Amino acid sequence: MPKVIDVEQRQQDIAEAVWRVLLRDGITAVSVRDVAAEAGLSPGSLRHTFASKAELLAYSMQLVHRRAEERAYSHSHISDPRDRAIAIISEVLPLDETRRSELEVNLALVAEAPAHPELGEIARRAQHALREGLTILVADMKHHGLCAQRRNVADEARHLHALLTGASMHAMVGDQDNPASALKMVTDHIDSLAR
Repeated sequence: MPKVIDVEQRQQDIAEAVWRVLLRDGITAVSVRDVAAEAGLSPGSLRHTFASKAELLAYSMQLVHRRAEERAYSHSHISDPRDRAIAIISEVLPLDETRRSELEVNLALVAEAPAHPELGEIARRAQHALREGLTILVADMKHHGLCAQRRNVADEARHLHALLTGASMHAMVGDQDNPASALKMVTDHIDSLAR
């Protein structure tokens, strides 16, 4: 009896191979042949899963976003609203090897958007989703008295979005900031919203 292939698992395995090649050798090394070798597949077998390099890169980027979103949702059970907000927001910061690698992969794929316009669209959708999530988070904080009533939820979500983006980049490439200081920067900002 032929072995049944779990298509979704194979897609994820191949995407993770893309990530490894990209992180080790850079975006220019990401080819169907090199990714297939990294995944332990033949190029023909990989093409049965992804018909083109563009499809492969698009799925790889979507998987980065999906994993971060799943981790963020996993914190929704935290009862303390401040702790919940910080835990959710922390999933966007490069606080450990997994999140740092995902950010590096995402940035490299965003840089490929001129050659693969679908990557730009995926990145825009992810940014919109992040902004919507932050808006919900700030509204929840306001509901629990952690954000002053005079503050505009949409404005504060926009400010928080910009802070997260900047803090992430500083933690990645800055020589003055590290993951701990990035988290402190964001936590201090969250605490300041009540004033």
